[in-house]
Amino acid sequence: MELPNKNTVIILALIVFVFAGMQACYYDVEEELYPEGLSNCDTTAVTYTSRINALTATNCAISGCHTGVAPAAGLFLNTYQQVKSIADDGRLLQKVIIERSMPPAGPLPDCDRAAIQDWINAGAPE
Repeated sequence: MELPNKNTVIILALIVFVFAGMQACYYDVEEELYPEGLSNCDTTAVTYTSRINALTATNCAISGCHTGVAPAAGLFLNTYQQVKSIADDGRLLQKVIIERSMPPAGPLPDCDRAAIQDWINAGAPE
């Protein structure tokens, strides 16, 4: 059996090192990893009045959903008490945060979900 010549060994070693080096080079781009940018998401002191009301008014209490004569699932979400009741019984957390099945148009952005989660955790203050 003939041993490979010195040049062949050097070329193979160089190819292995270049390939391994290319695999080791990795650069994370924050905007690609976290496109919605939770770093700019302020969820401190979230209240119904300051944040949640606007979210429900634009995503839940709209025509064909949780308002009007015949709201979806018989659930009105026009007032603080109505929204707080589904926060207290776990339905808001389940549908919006865990299942991400509401709103039906698609999940809310990460920052909005984080605000809702923090609002629920704080006892759903008005």
